[in-house]
Amino acid sequence: MKNRLKIMALSLVLSTTAAMAAESLIGIEGSYGKMSVDTERSNVATNDKVTLEGGGVKIGAQNDEFRLFLNANYYGSTNDHYNHVETYGVELDYLMKPATSFDIYIGVNGGMANIEQIDDLNLKRTSSDPYYGASLGVNMHVSKLIDLELGGRMLFLDISNTRNNVKYTYNSIASAYASVIFKFNMEE
Repeated sequence: MKNRLKIMALSLVLSTTAAMAAESLIGIEGSYGKMSVDTERSNVATNDKVTLEGGGVKIGAQNDEFRLFLNANYYGSTNDHYNHVETYGVELDYLMKPATSFDIYIGVNGGMANIEQIDDLNLKRTSSDPYYGASLGVNMHVSKLIDLELGGRMLFLDISNTRNNVKYTYNSIASAYASVIFKFNMEE
């Protein structure tokens, strides 16, 4: 039943977007950020900030005020204990146009996060759960067909993994990113 509801909601969003869209969008993204992780061992808790470097793709559509993206991001870690984080989701951005050369956007997002970690005992842990978040940035119009986007994104997680009396709780991911957005006019 949950899968049917997800498919119906996604179909509704995509069909609404296609109806309102003036332009199709394809984006390629690079990002750098930190993930907040709480570790609890023998009732002693610590908090770590894990460095993440990532890349992603997004496809979507926009009109004068809004844009909607389906996105997939992969974050690798510089920490040997964290293999990767993957996110798949939807972003909805409101576009403010203070000048013809750029937009400022504020957005909300949600989706699924998958985390793979190798813990201190060399055990592989995998965790998946939904996330929600927000983004803010500037979208500069380099040409009629290309935009350069600089922004920040905050993802709120509530993912826990307990094994061998050690509990890891993944709290949030804060990242800065740059995207190249390719635009295709759907009305021509």
